[in-house]
Amino acid sequence: MSHAATTTSAMRTRRRPMGGDYHSQDESPGRGMKPLAPLLATAYGRLREAGDWPPRKILLIRRNGIGDMICALPLVRRVRAAFPAARIDLLASERNAPILERLALLDRVLVYRRGSGLLRNHYFNLRRFMRPLRDERYDLVVAIAGGFSKLLAVITYATGIPRRIGFVPAAGHALDFCFNVPVAQPASREHQIERCLRLAEALGLPPVPIEVGFPVGGDDERYARGTMAAHGLHDRAFVLYNVSSSRPESSWPAAAIAHVAAALERRHGLPTLACGLPQDAPTLRATGLSHAVTPGVHQYAALVRESRFLMCSDGGAMHVAAAMKTPAFVLFATADPQVWRPWGVPFAYVRSGSRVADIALEPVLERLAQWLPTLKDWSG
Repeated sequence: MSHAATTTSAMRTRRRPMGGDYHSQDESPGRGMKPLAPLLATAYGRLREAGDWPPRKILLIRRNGIGDMICALPLVRRVRAAFPAARIDLLASERNAPILERLALLDRVLVYRRGSGLLRNHYFNLRRFMRPLRDERYDLVVAIAGGFSKLLAVITYATGIPRRIGFVPAAGHALDFCFNVPVAQPASREHQIERCLRLAEALGLPPVPIEVGFPVGGDDERYARGTMAAHGLHDRAFVLYNVSSSRPESSWPAAAIAHVAAALERRHGLPTLACGLPQDAPTLRATGLSHAVTPGVHQYAALVRESRFLMCSDGGAMHVAAAMKTPAFVLFATADPQVWRPWGVPFAYVRSGSRVADIALEPVLERLAQWLPTLKDWSG
């Protein structure tokens, strides 16, 4: 069965194991039915009482950024492997939906768009947004995240879907009734991918190999080769430095980037190509390095795949390196590398515990010198 994902735009036009004995926990409300339930039912509509099992129609939900979506892909693949004949749609955010454009695992990608004025408030906007989605009559919804989220709980409830699986805090929460297949929020420092996969385990889905890749096209590869040729890198190993950061605390000064780039070429014979988004143009110019503004995530991914390794601050950029099977050297602010490291590729980091701007040059240069020799046998 072919599952060529399409993106709609109205939205634009994620306990019993899997099997016939599955029972919805709505049948015995227990801990779950809290005073907020009638309010949500009034705001968004009542829950459907029953759906098919095995499910014929599945909705996955993954909000937030590109890195969050990449870390969700192993779970998406596991759901598809368990239910090959099901229709599987994914509700994404505007930021992370582009990752899914060419992913054949999905039948449809729905993009959640905030309204304007009063509808910029998620809780008001949901009522409008969910009307056509509720008409789809999905059997199962999987709220994909690394832990409990109040907004995600409400979004999941608002779908009206009979079986709703997601994380809840161990101590309970006023909104935990939004999930009738609750999964205890992981307490350990598991990787974000492993956390997401706990949702599959709660449904009894058989394991499949973990794969975080997404496809890039011929046009993207031509963009990468053309960019390399324009900067004299078509036949040279080079470092790609992504200067972008979605959080102010994860930015590193242009002067520090330039200093490290000079040291990499002087000590290791590796030139650096800087890259970023259009809004990063001032930083790119300030580095004084050869640089490229990448028009989209797929062109960026193709450029990452051509590089010897990626250097960046913590965020979605490093997970693209994992998807392209490219080593990554990452500057962390406060995020935990054990939870957020790029999966399955050679990886090294320096962490400040506060701001990336507080990271001094010498620890970075020392760690690079230790790490680079370990890459000689890596081929991806």
